[in-house]
Amino acid sequence: MANVRINDSVLALSERAALAWLVRRVPPAVTPDHLTSLGLAGALFTASGFICCWWSNWFLLAVVFGLFLNWIGDSLDGTLARYRKIERAHYGYFIDHSADLIAQTLIVVGLGFSPFFTIPSALLVLSLYLLMSSYTYLRVVTESVHRLSYGGMGATEFRILVASWALFAAWVGPAIATGRIFSFLGLDVVIGVLSACTFFGFVWIVRNDLTRLQREERIALRKKARAAERAGRQDALFELPTTDLAEQIAQ
Repeated sequence: MANVRINDSVLALSERAALAWLVRRVPPAVTPDHLTSLGLAGALFTASGFICCWWSNWFLLAVVFGLFLNWIGDSLDGTLARYRKIERAHYGYFIDHSADLIAQTLIVVGLGFSPFFTIPSALLVLSLYLLMSSYTYLRVVTESVHRLSYGGMGATEFRILVASWALFAAWVGPAIATGRIFSFLGLDVVIGVLSACTFFGFVWIVRNDLTRLQREERIALRKKARAAERAGRQDALFELPTTDLAEQIAQ
């Protein structure tokens, strides 16, 4: 769908190499749609594992495994379609990003229902993720540019961050999600501050992109006006003078 894909995340090069190795080993019977379904199943597995952590931290193994399945499905479906040259531009774009939105919602909400996070913090994180996703899709429509990462963080780094946080929180214990700063949960305060910083960073990105787009459109309009002016001069140059026949007879 997009003419240009930009991924400058921290793990982009390593991930690209891993996907290139994996895609050559995918069985012929497996299709990109199968992998998309695998990614969704991994997200559901992750959310279930998070909730089950109320009974035992051993369910973190299910969380990590689910995130791995989600990465395989989400990252490899489009790669496989391009490798086999069976891309379906509109269908593929629609199903891929619809699945992404559902999967990330499951993962983040599942984290919020776990002992390692809170629902308010999870909803803040999810709202920021959806905000950045919406902006990404806007750029695809307006500029045919698909940016897969911001500030060095893409979907893969996000999954690693989620898994690392859960393991760290399990190691620290329940106090990490229940400690208070005055009358507020400390975790909500920290996530709220980080979310506010991220939101202002997003506004700064939007402002810079709007300025750039306005400048580019003004330049394009100037070039178009000059081209029209030059075309008008050429038409005038080759225009032959005409004299009325009656006027010639009168002369």
